[in-house]
Amino acid sequence: MAATMKDVARLAEVSLATVSAVLSGSTYVSPELTSRVQKAVAALGYAPNTVARSLKKGATKLIGLVVPDITNPFFTELVHEVQKRARTLGYAVLLCDSERDLEQERWYLRMLRAHLAVGAILCATGPDETYKDLANDVGIMPIVAVDHIIRASDYDSVVLDNVAASRIVMQHILSLGHTRVAILAGQQHLVPGRDRLAGFVDGLRAAGLDVIPELVRQGAFGEPEAFKAAQALMKLPEPPSAIFATNNQMLIGAMRALAESGIRCPDDISVVGIDDFAWAAAFSPALTTVRQPVDEMAAAALDMLVERVNGLDVAPRHIVFAPELVVRQSCVAPATKRASARRGKAAKSERAAKAPQLSHA
Repeated sequence: MAATMKDVARLAEVSLATVSAVLSGSTYVSPELTSRVQKAVAALGYAPNTVARSLKKGATKLIGLVVPDITNPFFTELVHEVQKRARTLGYAVLLCDSERDLEQERWYLRMLRAHLAVGAILCATGPDETYKDLANDVGIMPIVAVDHIIRASDYDSVVLDNVAASRIVMQHILSLGHTRVAILAGQQHLVPGRDRLAGFVDGLRAAGLDVIPELVRQGAFGEPEAFKAAQALMKLPEPPSAIFATNNQMLIGAMRALAESGIRCPDDISVVGIDDFAWAAAFSPALTTVRQPVDEMAAAALDMLVERVNGLDVAPRHIVFAPELVVRQSCVAPATKRASARRGKAAKSERAAKAPQLSHA
């Protein structure tokens, strides 16, 4: 049978009021009595029912975290970082996976409100216009959007500079000599999908290259869709020399398609993606990716949410984080350029061998 507060008071030889004061920190208790209560709590394994106490007050220390796909390494890491920081701030996190289903996402938000969550971090799955009546579901419960901005005039947000992320990818790929670069794009109703495609286009135009429509494919931010799109790209009469996957799951799908088709990376084709993840360095070859500062993004989102919970009333704030390119082994110069370089090196060696040799007396 679970220990009660009365058991703690009996063992510590103090009143119930003293135990309550020590556990809540609401009033001063002498170090001696505090020590006795803490030792009794540890000895009995007592766990205070903070949820019940909060419900009596009409509020909890509970926040919601709604993500579209918990199997995506980006969201897995985000969950870990939010939970870790929330714990230090005294909050519990209720995780909800919407599975990219707008109705399921909305149901979770209503459920969080019904359970008196004080706020929520939302990684939204729908287009902006679907959130115009969000307040009807969540009331005054604060929401901070992460990854995809919703109703910028109503809600705080934390996002990556997605245009810049694609630009640095393209700068790297084009600097190696690639001109036929394919992109596996995400849904265009999502900010990351739109902005990453825009950065791809910007990168091409900055290099004086045109967008080749057949090299722009929809991967829907998913592995199976990217697998099919990458297969279709490699069956073109003139396949691309590089593939840019705009999230980690599409990167995995593209690599699987190449492996099953017997196409070698990077010998036959270079591959690069956005969203670094733990396995990226374990692939063969290790994958060149763009890293998002997930720990900083999680901290910023949670801090903004707690500020709202504590009554901060200012215009919505939007924090944009800079991307970082992590160069590994999955991108090299196109095969034609490598062959040309080899021929040039061989010709230089041949000329050197035929050059007259000077003799020294």
